[in-house]
Amino acid sequence: PAQVPARLPAGRPPLRGGCSRARRMPPRVVTKRRSPGDGSPSQGAGGSDSPTQVKRQAIAAAGESVGSLPSAPPCRLAPSEAAQMFFARKVAEAAETLPHDVALVAADGSCHHAHRLVLSARSPFFLKMLSSGMREQASGQVRLPDVEPERLEAMLAWMYGREALIDRSSPVSALALLELAERWQVTELCEQLSSCEACALSHDNFLPIWEAAQRMNLGKLESRCFDYAMQQVADVLEDGVFASGTTLPAFFCSLLPQQVKMLLESDNLPVVNEESTLEFALAYVDARGGPLPAADLEELFLAIRWRLVPGPVIAERAMRAPALQEPGGGALRPRLLTAVADGMQFQFLGGKAWSMLPSAPASRLRLKHRIPVAGFAGLAAGMQVKVIADTEELRHLCKRCAPGARLKVEWVAEMRTLAGATCRVKELREEICGAQIEDPDPGKNCDRYLPFDALLLA
Repeated sequence: PAQVPARLPAGRPPLRGGCSRARRMPPRVVTKRRSPGDGSPSQGAGGSDSPTQVKRQAIAAAGESVGSLPSAPPCRLAPSEAAQMFFARKVAEAAETLPHDVALVAADGSCHHAHRLVLSARSPFFLKMLSSGMREQASGQVRLPDVEPERLEAMLAWMYGREALIDRSSPVSALALLELAERWQVTELCEQLSSCEACALSHDNFLPIWEAAQRMNLGKLESRCFDYAMQQVADVLEDGVFASGTTLPAFFCSLLPQQVKMLLESDNLPVVNEESTLEFALAYVDARGGPLPAADLEELFLAIRWRLVPGPVIAERAMRAPALQEPGGGALRPRLLTAVADGMQFQFLGGKAWSMLPSAPASRLRLKHRIPVAGFAGLAAGMQVKVIADTEELRHLCKRCAPGARLKVEWVAEMRTLAGATCRVKELREEICGAQIEDPDPGKNCDRYLPFDALLLA
């Protein structure tokens, strides 16, 4: 048959360059074919999902995968301490421009207006009073029959962020304001008053300030008073020793027996031996003049660490002191007799006492104690000792025979490192009247021998 010539279909004119324009075709959507009757609501009549349904399924699946990831912790932002203080000051300043909603009635009947918000924010005392259905919450009036107007004005000035003016000539006004701040639970003001110049300690105001600190349980102020009293004790000592017959200054006569007992019980009492503690207690009783109650007197002497008092001192000084005897004289008070007898037994046993007798506060060393070992019998294997700190004195003691010894200790230059060290007794050596002590440096493992009179209790 005759061939028909090819004819181009009629269409758009050719593109520039001799190429014909390509015909645009709709995109082919490939869908997942589902089996008939699977119950899927998105299935079409032909058993396949529409493009819209496929997109929705993909978005839902992506959402589930994102939701399954662990969520990050939230970002927390809090104002700084400076910002909080600034906010509190601004609130107090703003409150000054607002109408008052509470009235404080002082002891003289004067009325001092304030705001519930400021009082409650500063004081847990007022927060409970003005928010728990008490009478003052309804009436808006708080009566303070024991608060002077001057003290109330100073307290309100501080609560509103202003300066509180306190008389420095006498601690009376500062203590009165301190007592009010403690009652209203204004902790920050209590801290400021405990260290301010108005509460500067002196011999004249020391006793009332200490009593107020103890009564109100103000630890910071009480610690200041205790350190002040301890410094007065240090001033009457000579190189840590209180000599027999020394007269105490009038400052100590004003102290109560309970306060002196606190000093005697402290490890910070600056005495180098316990005989000084005994002499100080006897001097205090003599300085008081009048007789003390029996209970206070016994508690005072029970604070002495009798196990550290040498036996001869107990026999010659303590047991013959009238202050330790019963009112009729002759016999020791029963409670003190037990403590003194325990100290005598401890001294009699010597070094064996540290292992034979149970530990007790009566044998605990004070921080400033420098008590020599009481002879060769005062040593025992396993006990802790301290070498004297003076190197030249240590060398001198080692180069001569100790009392009762047949041989002297051989001194070597390396023994200088032992001065002031705390060591453990490893073995006793009778020929030198001393002990072999463990080297304080475990790495050296080089034990040394020292005479007993070069060692202190530790």
